[in-house]
Amino acid sequence: MLGDEFGLLEREAESGSILEGVKRAASGSGSLLLLEGPAGVGKTRLLREARNAASSLGFTVCRARASDLERDLTFGVVRQLFEPMLMAAERALWQGPAALAKEFLAGTPSTVATTGDSAILHSLYWLASNASQGSSLALLVDDLQWCDAPSLRYFAYLLPRLDDMNVLVVTALRTGEPAADDRLLQQIAVDSATTVLRPQTLSMTGTRLLLERVLPPSVDLTFVEACHQASGGNPLLLRELARTLTAEGIAASAENADKVVELGSHAVARLVHSRMASLPDAAVQLARAAAVLGDRVEFSTATALVEQDTQTALEGLAVLERVEILRIRQNDARMLLSFVHPLVRMAVYDTLNTAELAIAHSRAAQLLAAAGADSERIAAHLLRMPPAGNRNNVETLRAAAAAATARGVATSAYTYLRRALDETPEDGEQLPLLIDAGQAALLVDLKAAAHHLQQACDRVSDPARKADIMALLGAAYMHQLDFDRGIAVWSQALDQLPTADENRRRRLLAAIVATTSWAAPRHGIVLDSLSQLRELPPHDSIGARLLDCAIAGREMQLGDPAAIPRARHVLADAEFVAQAADELSHELALSVVLSIPLAADDPRAMEFIDTTLERAQRSGPLHMVGQLYAVRSLGWLWQGRLGEAEHDACESQRISSLTGSQSNQFMNSAYLGEVLAERGRLDEAEKALRAAESITIDDSSASPMYMTFSAFARLQFLRGDHHGALRAALQAQQSCELHGIRNPAVVGWRSMAALALHALDRADEALEFANQDLHLAQRWGAQRSLGRALRIKGLLERGDQQLNLLRQAVTVLDDSPPRLELAKALADLGAALRRAGHRAEARPPLKKALDLATICGAAPLAETARTELVAAGGRPRTAVTGPDALTPSERRVAELAATGATNRQIAQQLYVTPKTIEVHLSSAYRKLGISARTELIRSLVS
Repeated sequence: MLGDEFGLLEREAESGSILEGVKRAASGSGSLLLLEGPAGVGKTRLLREARNAASSLGFTVCRARASDLERDLTFGVVRQLFEPMLMAAERALWQGPAALAKEFLAGTPSTVATTGDSAILHSLYWLASNASQGSSLALLVDDLQWCDAPSLRYFAYLLPRLDDMNVLVVTALRTGEPAADDRLLQQIAVDSATTVLRPQTLSMTGTRLLLERVLPPSVDLTFVEACHQASGGNPLLLRELARTLTAEGIAASAENADKVVELGSHAVARLVHSRMASLPDAAVQLARAAAVLGDRVEFSTATALVEQDTQTALEGLAVLERVEILRIRQNDARMLLSFVHPLVRMAVYDTLNTAELAIAHSRAAQLLAAAGADSERIAAHLLRMPPAGNRNNVETLRAAAAAATARGVATSAYTYLRRALDETPEDGEQLPLLIDAGQAALLVDLKAAAHHLQQACDRVSDPARKADIMALLGAAYMHQLDFDRGIAVWSQALDQLPTADENRRRRLLAAIVATTSWAAPRHGIVLDSLSQLRELPPHDSIGARLLDCAIAGREMQLGDPAAIPRARHVLADAEFVAQAADELSHELALSVVLSIPLAADDPRAMEFIDTTLERAQRSGPLHMVGQLYAVRSLGWLWQGRLGEAEHDACESQRISSLTGSQSNQFMNSAYLGEVLAERGRLDEAEKALRAAESITIDDSSASPMYMTFSAFARLQFLRGDHHGALRAALQAQQSCELHGIRNPAVVGWRSMAALALHALDRADEALEFANQDLHLAQRWGAQRSLGRALRIKGLLERGDQQLNLLRQAVTVLDDSPPRLELAKALADLGAALRRAGHRAEARPPLKKALDLATICGAAPLAETARTELVAAGGRPRTAVTGPDALTPSERRVAELAATGATNRQIAQQLYVTPKTIEVHLSSAYRKLGISARTELIRSLVS
């Protein structure tokens, strides 16, 4: 029906883009081509063109076709692409992290169940990377609109990594069909690595050429116009319309133009139905069985469904192949049946009525279960039939949900559990399903999660079990920003718990305390009880650790240095940190406790975060990995390592896009905005900060806008808009007061207000804010906030007082983690010395400021220091060299390379691409003045 004998018409541009993409991938610059258009416009034929072009250049070609029957099958399309590789003998395919992909594809449950979705995505990426080493790799996917959400997430994960891979992804997307995940599909479509090709309908000339290939050569022009109008120029509909006309003996003449219009645009269905009507019953039944079972069905399974003997089925199959309804594909020893086009399958499927479909899917599920098929494949059929109150169906759906959960895919798990609920009307049997469905829905549909969990609460009388459910219910409300209801649920659970159940009580208290960081109107409740919470006796439990995290977080926000030893005590519990990194419910507590050493300028702060992130990447949920990248981005920002901060913020943003986490995106936008402002990319910074504004809700009391407002103040000040800077700083003040945040190490709005007021000649007000900032910074005691407060106050003073304060700032910041803040203090001290006439004394601090600003990546500050240095009579160096010039990422890569690790091994360990390692090593070589790996050890210690 869609044979190659018709060739391609009016597809020169698309064919050229495909060939160009194949050649780019062969040279190491991969991309994704998205063929988008209505059914029948020729997307599948262009996919075949991509396959032929890739094969001609020696690519390994992996193909998959998504199906509406399997859109809930976890990683269904990914498994289609890569499962054939399991038969490959090449051991190199499964080296490094790709070893997990082999276990995953083979369905080894024990390993997968203890592995987070982040590690699975990382492993599948390395499988593609390994597969593209010997020869380039082409991944071809048809009907992307039916692709399961986990596979879509994999393609979105792969996209930013394709640039340095010999991998080409070509996908075909039918418009007008609801996708498994529209958000992910849109993310793929708009990515910079994606080229969207939209094949257009045929012109009148193209219509005439196609008709002449199907019909007798003499085709009347009026008849051509009628065919073009009836088909809309759609190649598939046009071709089948012509074939229908031929089958019915209608000549291609002007007199028959009206008959063309009567046939309309349903040519494919008409043709399939007419052909089915003339087929033997055995062939019809076999075609219907294949339509019910889905694409790529085993011949033996289809025959079993219709209870045909092999000979009868083979005869029917021969007929179906001859009339171009089914195709036969050999896969090892198996004979697979597939339809020539999804529209054909849909037309055959539509010949079954509702009752027939229910019986067929029920029979299919029974056959697959008897054959020991994957629970998710069985569940795909259960989803297509009405509830039957069958306990076996419930167990199958629960097993499918467990398999999806083990692979980190809550969407599929919730779909199966929701269907299982429909299968069990009895209240007693529904309780465990309601709890499981509520937990799965927390990552999928918060309103549904709250509904299921509330129903579960109503069915439970045991206080301990009810408290566990209410803990989840409160989280569902909290993530919907319904803080009052969430806190009310947790408070009710507390009231009902026995006083002896200390672990659960402290878990609930921890949730309430942590939530008040977002629920501004409620923070006063916690402040009133904070002293009582501190005095609780020690308790060895997860709940106690979580409460310590929450208390320490509030102490940090208040500027109470007691937070620092409390956080160190929690982080010293390696078992707790490991468990928290693996559980999404501990995300907020973990991110808060990790940020405390950062705010305290603890030299081990980044080590804590690195260790936790590595754990989460191995076995935690992807959402947790994204959150930890955000925390590490904040750490790099506060330390002044702007390149690293930008990288981690962008990585967290990408992961947040995959998971749909708005809270991560919200905070990241604020961090990224401040980073970009410090780097001098002011327009990009504003775009990032506007993104944060668009994520939050209108009432600033319900979400912490203080970081965003503070970053806006910095941005406006750098632009010279001092009124705008003051306005944003005062907005940050209001937000901080609403949320009970006083610590300048968390939000430095007072320093920005002081600078803006000073620039507006409001000296007394500026000095008042500067004095407040200094007093609070002295109480907290961290070098970054104290050094900044001294520097800002120094800028407001004159003469010796100014120089004394700036020298104090430099002394406080010297040899401390926040190098950018030290660079600012040195630059301001040097400038003040130059203005005071001490040009020779000004040059050393200005030279050091220039070096540090360059290492940090703060281009505007470096330029300021350079200008001041020239004015002081110094000669700026053109480059910073030596081990101290290496960024943390460059040093870590160089140290690993010095041990003999290859670029690929380093990339696998650090969860980055080999190209990133090449870039870091090249930069390290340049800064160290070397040209080979063998020189690294000597250069790093010199």
